Amino acid sequence: MFGYIQPLKPELKIKEYEAYKGYYCGLCKSIKENYTNTARFMLNYDCAVLYILLSSMSDADPVVASERCFVSPFKKKTVVRCDEASYAAAVNVLLVCAKINDNVRDENSLSAKALALFYGRVNRRAGNGNVKLAEEIKQRLENLFALESERCDDIDRAADEFANILAAVFSMAPFKFINAAAKKTLWHFGYNLGRWVYIADAVSDIEKDIKKNNYNVFVQRFSGGAKKVKDAAKEEAEFNLKFSLSQACKAYELLDIKRDKPLLDNIMYLGLAKKTEDVLKGETDGSV
Repeated sequence: MFGYIQPLKPELKIKEYEAYKGYYCGLCKSIKENYTNTARFMLNYDCAVLYILLSSMSDADPVVASERCFVSPFKKKTVVRCDEASYAAAVNVLLVCAKINDNVRDENSLSAKALALFYGRVNRRAGNGNVKLAEEIKQRLENLFALESERCDDIDRAADEFANILAAVFSMAPFKFINAAAKKTLWHFGYNLGRWVYIADAVSDIEKDIKKNNYNVFVQRFSGGAKKVKDAAKEEAEFNLKFSLSQACKAYELLDIKRDKPLLDNIMYLGLAKKTEDVLKGETDGSV
């Protein structure tokens, strides 16, 4: 369920795109410094957006530098560093490890088991530093697994569990600049964004899940082959995707964004709208 939350790059100005890449590289560096070099392979776009949003709400200015890395050993890249990076790195590790463990339960493949074992230590380290968040993610995923086991065909029940994970991710961010009102707004923002991600992923994975006999709420709701299920699900999926995105945007508009607003506006109003359109047209092939 990763890779859906991205900007619409052709509409970004050069400085905005450079800032986006800088945050992405900053998150990558933070994962290396807080965990291991190999954990950088977990890096995903969604947590880069978490990093940008939290940083944009802070009163402290980020530090911007040009640095080299193993991907670009000769040409320096812009790297944005600020305190919020370590939390985004922990969330990145916890969510990707949760996805790996979910793959173990779904597919029981040797590759998924090997990854779960390989990243077990960094997962525990991230959890030890964010105990309440790790417990919430674990409980919600267990609830979701129970719904999958009973082959739940209720979109609201299934999407609610993953929505609550992102609600916790955003609202539990441990920073003093997040007051009670901001925490409440971040909860609603994360909840609706999480609901959108879950439904977008379910729509994108219909064909794959039918082939692999994996759980998919739309496959449970509608019978037939992939085309029949997609056609039957389209209207309901479109309503839910657009409603969840509109609610996330309403919450976003209540946040006190101090910097990088054009970049965040692009993600919220252009990037997610384009991804919604692509999902409904069948132009995505699942999470990345």
